[in-house]
Parts: sequence; C-alpha cells; structure tokens
Amino acid sequence: MHRNSSALDVDVLVAGSGAPGLLAALVTAKSGLDTLVIESAPQIGGTTAIGGGRVWIPANWTERNAGDSRELALTYLEQVFGDEYPDMLEAFVDTAAPMGRYVMTHTKHRFRVCENYPDYLPHLAGAVTGGRCFDADPLPLDSVHPFARNTLRANGYLPISHAEWERWRYPANFDWDLIAQRQRDDVVTGGPALVAALADAVLEAGGRILTETELRDLVFDDVGRIEGATASTPDGEMHVRTAHVVLATGGYDSNPFLREAHLPAGLGKSASSPANTGIALRLSERHGFQVANLGQGWWMPMIQIPGETLLGESYPRAVIRERGVPHHVIVNPAGRRFVDEAAPYNEFGKAVHELTADGSTPNKQAWMVYDDRFREKYGLPGIPREAPFPENVIVADTLEDLARTTGIDPQGLTATIRTFNGYCETGVDVDFGRGGNPYDRYYGDPRLEGNRCLGTVERAPFYAVRIYSASIGSKGGPVTTPNGQVKSSSGAPVEGLYSVGNASAFWTRDGYPGPGATHTAGMVFAYRAGIEIAAGAAPR
Repeated sequence: MHRNSSALDVDVLVAGSGAPGLLAALVTAKSGLDTLVIESAPQIGGTTAIGGGRVWIPANWTERNAGDSRELALTYLEQVFGDEYPDMLEAFVDTAAPMGRYVMTHTKHRFRVCENYPDYLPHLAGAVTGGRCFDADPLPLDSVHPFARNTLRANGYLPISHAEWERWRYPANFDWDLIAQRQRDDVVTGGPALVAALADAVLEAGGRILTETELRDLVFDDVGRIEGATASTPDGEMHVRTAHVVLATGGYDSNPFLREAHLPAGLGKSASSPANTGIALRLSERHGFQVANLGQGWWMPMIQIPGETLLGESYPRAVIRERGVPHHVIVNPAGRRFVDEAAPYNEFGKAVHELTADGSTPNKQAWMVYDDRFREKYGLPGIPREAPFPENVIVADTLEDLARTTGIDPQGLTATIRTFNGYCETGVDVDFGRGGNPYDRYYGDPRLEGNRCLGTVERAPFYAVRIYSASIGSKGGPVTTPNGQVKSSSGAPVEGLYSVGNASAFWTRDGYPGPGATHTAGMVFAYRAGIEIAAGAAPR
C-alpha cells in the first residue's frame, strides 16, 4: 500500500509482517482500532513466509489429540523449556488452542492436523506421537486481497501440503502435474498460505500494511509511555503518533555483528529472513529494557546451493527429511560421526555447536557423506535426480579420494564407514541410536523393514556436501509479561510497548518441543498482546 503522508496518527503500530505481527494487527483491527503494519522488506511475511507455516498446538480440538491434556503438555514443556517461567508456560498452553480457533474463524486459513507427526523429544514424559502439529490447507491466492499475495518465498519452494508429502515422500513419487497446476494458478501452502490469509484478514478488517518501511526508533512521553515511533521509507523519514507499538521484527541472527556477539561459535549460517537485523534488541539496549536469552536460537541444518539468495543475501536450504533416510553419515573433519543424523534439527544444531575445553568447535565443519543409492533414491533438498550437481557437491570413486578432496581425515572416514556399515547389518546404531525413536522413524524410509533409518554407505560413486548449523531465528530480546508487554530495567511494564515472536522469545531457553512451535510461540503472545491492547484502547 502507498504512503499518504510522512506523519501518521494511528491507534496501533505493528513492526513486522510475519505471523505474530499480522495476528496482533488482526486482533486490534477487528476491535475497531486504526492499525498500521510496517515491514522493512519489499515482500511481506518475514521468516514465517519462508518456513513450513506449521503450528504446534497441544490440548487442541481434534479427535487425533483426544488423549492430550493441559497437564501432559505442561509436563512436557517444563522439561523442554524449563520451569523458570511458569506463567509463560501456562499462558502458552492455555492460549494455543483459542488462538488457533481465532485464526480459522477470522481468516481464510484452515489448519489441518498432522496425525502422525511426533513431538521432537519423544522420550520425555508428556510427549505424543501425533496430533499436536497442524499444517495449512492449500490457499488459492486469487481468493485474497491483491496486496496479501506479495509474500516472500524461499528457494526451491513447492506448493505441497504436509499430508501430500507423507503420501509421496520422495521426488520420484511427487504429483508434478498437480504441483505445476498449483504454480500456474498461484495456489500456495505452508508459510506463504499462513501469511497471505492473515494479511488478507488484516486488510479486510481495515488495517493497513506498508512495505519497505523500517522501524528506526521509539518515542516516549515524559512519564515513559509510548507516544510514537519513527521509520525510514524510500521517501524519507516517517513519523507515527500512536499509543501502542508491537515489536514483531523477528530476531537478530541476520545481523552478522549481533550473531558474532551473542550466538554460538559453531553457528554457520542464518536462515531467518535477511530483514531480521535485530531492531528489537537494539531498541532494548538503547532505551534500557530488560533482555535475556541472547545466546539461544532455533537451530536448523542447512546446505548452501551456490548462487542462491534471498533479498539479495546468500540463503541456504534446510536438510530435514534427507537426514532420516539410509545410505549416508554426517561427519566432522576427523571423519567421525558426532550425532544421530536423524535427530530433530534443533538437537542436531546443539551437537554442531559443542565446544571443547579449549573453546574450539570440532563439529562446525560437518559433511554429509552419501553413496549412489542415496542419490538415486532420495537426493538433496529440492534438487531433482536428473538435475546437474551443485558445484559444491564433491564426487569421488573412493571414500579415500572423497576425504582428501574435502579435507576429511581419510583413515577416520573409512573407519567410521566400516563401523557404521556394521551397524546397518545388525539394525542397531550402537553409537547414537539412529532410528531408535519415533521421531527418527517418522523420517526414515517406510518401504524398509527393520531400522528404516539405516543403510550401508558402500556403492560408488561417493558424494559429500557441507552441512551448516543455521539459525531460523534467534531467541533473545526484551523480557515481557505473559501478554507480551515489554519490561523496563526496573521490571515494570512499559506502557503501550509490546514485543512478540523471535523479537522476545526469552522464556523458551534452548528448547524446541515440536514442529511449528516457533510460529505458535510467537502467535500465542501476539494474540494475547492484541487482546490486551484492544481491551484498554478506545477506537478513534
């Protein structure tokens, strides 16, 4: 939408157009408040739009989740996130299902339960093997406001629902005719569907959305209440007079200086939106708000396809499903495995980030080593079997030659493969238990009997590609109340100022409970913030 003035008066200013920001804006706009969303990027959606778009809702309304309960969810989350912030845990569990129902009631988005998708830490009490995760039904973009169609898209994005992936599994089985038809008709799934539906509803409710408009600073009155903000636009500086600001600007992990200052040394890439440069953290430091959990993020293993970018910055592809199937290992430069390759991606990241006594990161330079059966059956994310190999995929006729080319220790690699192949024969990974839990098995090859995650690495040629631990969002930022209100250095809430999503997810520590939990953590507290703002502010 176009800017009409360099000075605006609104009831609510929301900075950031990911799912949390759009949901907060929807609640306030539906309540009759004049609501403006600003987004620094040219497209809307931020990290939400380039992700899977799933949400994780315990104790929900579906039959598949009938055995779940508030108590089970809290038991599980206390182990995942810790029990330091019980008010946040309880707010999360108590609000997740009402938030999901609100989205379906007031938008064109339709959640579809993932019946078989297990929690990420199935060994913990309170975990379930399906029914807490929700995907999006396909959404035709011609059904939403034209501006809402302008969503950010990740490299290799395909409009496939999770249920379809469960049926198809591997690219050779994909219904490419259906996919091509959806691409022609502009039908989206996942993150773009969630963002488009929310943006459409905000606009329908009378809210406004401005792109290429970046929050720069906050303005306070003499007693410390919000009274406005400044933003930069292609037309110059914009001043906004408002009594309510919601920071939904994402984390700081796309800012190289803040990443180096706060995040683990083993981290290799950022895979959140390149627009997530840490404005909420910088404003917190400038104005003296409480901050916490600056060393944590949501971790994801990635590969980099040479030349692929997003918003002008180098951008990697996630390696999730490919790690669960047979015929590969992931090793460090010593040629040693260091983790269950099929583990949940957040746990994989923790293993990459491990420090030795001298402060080094032996697993930061990790390689996926696979054989020709892996290439033939499974392949790398988003790369068809018949496509040329990316130039950073190393190919060799022997493991020794592969090791020498990559810089992996040849003796270490051959010893590791020999041991691993023995585990494949017995079906038991003695070192790391790969394939021994419901999450691993979910991404294994269901066509196999026995351990569906194990298969020997022995058929030449052999391949290797660098695997990076990347962040899909940092977690540190301003400390908030359970309704998202920012706390000052004294611990008192800052009147009129809220922070949601990865701009403030301090209470989650290093945990990641299940698929879609990143979105839900942001959306729950955005929903609560919107309700609190609407309850205390009279429409103009």
